[in-house]
Amino acid sequence: MSHFVEEIRLVLDDSTSNEFIYSQYYWEGEDEYLVSLNTITKSVDKYSLKDGSLSKRIRFPIGGPEGISSVMQGFTYASQDSIFVFIKGSIRGSIAFDEDGNFVKRLTPSIDKSAHFGLINHVSTSGNPTRLFKNLIHFMQYPLFDVYNPSNINENYPLSLEYDLVKDEVSYDSLITYPESYRDKIWPVYDLVFSREFISDSVYLISWPLLDSLIWVDKKNQQIKKIHAKSSFFSAKQAPLISAPSQEEENEMVLGQYRYRQILFDPYRKLYYRLVMHPLTQTQNKTFIPNIEEQKFSILVLDENFKFLKETIFPPNMYSPFNIFIGKKGIILMKNNYFDENVNEDELVLHIFNLEK
Repeated sequence: MSHFVEEIRLVLDDSTSNEFIYSQYYWEGEDEYLVSLNTITKSVDKYSLKDGSLSKRIRFPIGGPEGISSVMQGFTYASQDSIFVFIKGSIRGSIAFDEDGNFVKRLTPSIDKSAHFGLINHVSTSGNPTRLFKNLIHFMQYPLFDVYNPSNINENYPLSLEYDLVKDEVSYDSLITYPESYRDKIWPVYDLVFSREFISDSVYLISWPLLDSLIWVDKKNQQIKKIHAKSSFFSAKQAPLISAPSQEEENEMVLGQYRYRQILFDPYRKLYYRLVMHPLTQTQNKTFIPNIEEQKFSILVLDENFKFLKETIFPPNMYSPFNIFIGKKGIILMKNNYFDENVNEDELVLHIFNLEK
């Protein structure tokens, strides 16, 4: 707690869950916000980080020619004029609207015949945010094929795609694929869930659960390099599986061993943070969700040249390991852990830490 800076309490109404599954940090001038997709009220809710109040509830259309007509799979608050809500399994059918709730655009790319079963399993979470740069929306996608077939884990499956708002087209980025050490092997499905952080519109960092190194991708120059970013607690050397594991075996393996998770860039302090999950001592009859929230975790801190600075441990059963953000005062953690018996459903408590100290 020597790194603790501030506690912020967001006041929630009866129509708001404190899970904040789809959420992001956003700033306008001196004002900071936590923005969340509220699937109950069919709105994007904007909370002030100054006083914790609901600054604005932006309701978007449901159904009809201008509304969302399918299951939602995330959102991106790019600006007051460009807010996107994405539907599950496809780019087509997602919508854009402004902060007054006015319809702006429906995303209508042609049906992508190269997609698996005609679907695009894109994600828009805090660990894998979907971002807008100029006219391009940058998505990541997870596979829909049999991940236990080692031939499917190859260099030909693109994990990144972009939607051009002007051309109304989807294109794939062949640079971001499964890393070489993963290919043609069998791994627990949770070890195929990576995290991407944007450094700019064409430079990304990717964190894989079983790689000590980060993957630096420079799309503009078509370059990829590895950057050493190893935890002080373990080395991510794990042998691949011989055959497909049972669900129980997979859960025990992932919960019972160290894993890397989210990668974050702090533009205010020029630092990089890498989340490291620590193993549970008892994993029997436990599942990845929700028991990952029983794990304590550490945050690996690197300077702007990726030099190791420190690794700080955070306790189990307190913070969400899925929703971590960077603000002007430091790194923001949500105190809404599934196993925290003291959580109040009428509020969402945020703790801010300055790991530069």
